[in-house]
Amino acid sequence: MLTMTTTASKRPLRRTQEERRATSEEALVQAAIEVMKAKGVAGLTLAEVASVAGVSKGLVVHLYANKQGLQLAALARLRMDFTRRFGTQDPHAPGIERIRRYVHGIFVGLAHKDSSSRLFSALLSEALFQDRAFAEGVAAMNNATKQFVRECLEEEQSQGKRLASSDLDALATFIMSWVRGVIQMHCINEVAGAAPVDRDAMLALIDQTLAALIDGPAPEAKQPPKRRR
Repeated sequence: MLTMTTTASKRPLRRTQEERRATSEEALVQAAIEVMKAKGVAGLTLAEVASVAGVSKGLVVHLYANKQGLQLAALARLRMDFTRRFGTQDPHAPGIERIRRYVHGIFVGLAHKDSSSRLFSALLSEALFQDRAFAEGVAAMNNATKQFVRECLEEEQSQGKRLASSDLDALATFIMSWVRGVIQMHCINEVAGAAPVDRDAMLALIDQTLAALIDGPAPEAKQPPKRRR
């Protein structure tokens, strides 16, 4: 009896239906992200995702119904990955240094054609032409990035640093938009075969501007001109 019990205990446990479903969903979402990195949002098809994941198209339809459902699941995963990336930064580093490392990491990623940085750049443009649910997914990714930058600014402010604006939401949005504008130009120029953006020069300018925005004197409010009597 003891031998039978021991043998039974060594048998691998069968996965539940929920576990098998979760494994399939994970594989399909990852495959969808890989397809979008290679072919963009327009190149995402259920058949292509099924091929990359090594499953039938019927399984993709069963789990996500249509292309939109799969896109939204992929956006949710990317948002989680972005948030997790922020959490891996050294919590003891100054806020400006964490922002700088984040920006530099993006530019390093641009050297790889299958990077998340390139994919997110494409998603920003695609959100203008997709439905509201897709735009909301991209906006959530934007909000996660803005929250990270704002927290870094709040830390610098608590250390007595002078920020270029007391409106931290506006300042965080400006920093995000400015960096992403450079990224968009870099990606578009590369696809078009135009003059490449000098990444080293851009990073140097970004570092200088961040220092000025975070550790420079706040601009004085301009007084309206006095009216002549």
